[in-house]
Amino acid sequence: MTTATGRFPDNLATVCMLQLDILTAFAICGAGALTGAALLRPSLAYDMASAEVLRISRGAYALIGVGATQIVLHPSPLPLWSLATLSYSTVSGLAVMAWAMAALSGGVLSRRLLAPMLAVLLLALLAVLPLGVRGLTWFVAWGLSAASLLVVVMGRRLVLRPRGLDETFAGIVILITAVSSLLRTIYLFTWDGPYEPHLLHVPPYMHSPYALMYGVLSLVVIMLVFNILGSRLQVKLRRRATTDALTGALSRPAFAEGAAQLLERLRSGKDRLAVIIIDIDHFKQVNDRFGHAGGDAVLRMVAALLQAQLRPEALLARFGGEEFVVLAPVADVPVARGVAERLRCALAEAQWDAIVPGLEGVTASVGVTLLEPGESVERALARADDALYRAKHGGRNQVQIGLFAA
Repeated sequence: MTTATGRFPDNLATVCMLQLDILTAFAICGAGALTGAALLRPSLAYDMASAEVLRISRGAYALIGVGATQIVLHPSPLPLWSLATLSYSTVSGLAVMAWAMAALSGGVLSRRLLAPMLAVLLLALLAVLPLGVRGLTWFVAWGLSAASLLVVVMGRRLVLRPRGLDETFAGIVILITAVSSLLRTIYLFTWDGPYEPHLLHVPPYMHSPYALMYGVLSLVVIMLVFNILGSRLQVKLRRRATTDALTGALSRPAFAEGAAQLLERLRSGKDRLAVIIIDIDHFKQVNDRFGHAGGDAVLRMVAALLQAQLRPEALLARFGGEEFVVLAPVADVPVARGVAERLRCALAEAQWDAIVPGLEGVTASVGVTLLEPGESVERALARADDALYRAKHGGRNQVQIGLFAA
C-alpha cells in the first residue's frame, strides 16, 4: 500500500481501501497502447482523413507502449534511464495525440512540427535528468499538462460541438486527461517529501483513481477512435446511397422514400404537394462546347441554386442527365406556379461565366402540377412531364402547368 510522504495526511489513504500499484498501471497502459498500435492500421481506413488519424494515433501509441512496457524488464527500484524513457514516451506520446485529435476533428496541424516538438521534449528531458527523480517528476507533470492542453485545443470540436455519443465521450476523455494532468501539477507544488519512482505525487487517496485511469485510458481511446471512424463511415455510406454523387441532390430511391414521408406529414394539413420537373435547356451544347467538366460544374451549380430557393421541407432530386424534380408543399396552383417561376428565374439570372468561363447563361424549362388526393406521385410526375414537354416546344425558358383531368 502506498503511504504519504509529503504534506498529505496519512489517514486520507483510508478513503480507498484498495490501493493499486501505479507502476503496474503504467505497464498495463503500455500493453494496451502496444495493442492499439497493432490494431490502428491505416490500411483499414476508408479515406485519407481516416488514414491520417490512424497513422498518427498509431505513432503516439507506439511511443507510449514501448516506454511504458519496458519497465517490466527491470527490477525494483527502476534505474534512472528506465524512468527517463517512461517519462519521455508518456509526454511525447500524449503530445503526438494532439495531431491525431486535430485530424479527427477535421483540423489541420502540420506534421513538420512533430520532429521539432519531439526534439524540444528530448532536450528538456536531458536538462532535468541530472536532478534525478525530482527532475523527471517535474518534467512529467509539466509535460503532461502542456500536452493535454494541446490535445484540448486541437480536439476542441469534439469537446464543444460533438456529433453523436462517441464524440461526446471522446470530448469527456480529453477533458478528464487535461484536468487530471493539471491537478497533478498543482499538487506537486505542495509536495515537500522525497520524490517517489512512480513520479505521481498526489494525495494517497487519489493513487488508485489515477492508476485505474492510466490503466484503462489507452483502450478507451482506441475504442472511441474506432467507433467515431465507424460512425462516420456509416454516415458516408448512407449519404452515398441516398444522394447523387455529382450534385448532392437526392437519388431516385431516396426521393421515393422522402416523398412517402412528406405525404404522410401533409395528410393532416391543408397544404397540397407541388410536383415540379426542371430540365436544363440545350445542355448537350454546354457539354459539347465546354466538355464534361464544364457540364458537371453546371449541374452542380443548378442543384445549388435550386436548393437555395426551396424551403427545408421540400425535396430536390436528380432524375438523370440534366433533369431535376422538386416536391414542395404549397397552398394551391398559383403558389405552385410561383415556386416554379422562382426556380426558373434563379437559373436564368445566375452569373454563369463565373462558374464556367465563356458560358453566357443557362435556362431551364419547367413543368408543374399539383398532386391530387389519392393520386400516386408517379401519375403526377407524368402530368408534370407533359407540361415540361409543352414548355420546351413552346420556346423553352418558361413554366407550364399540368392540370388534372378527372
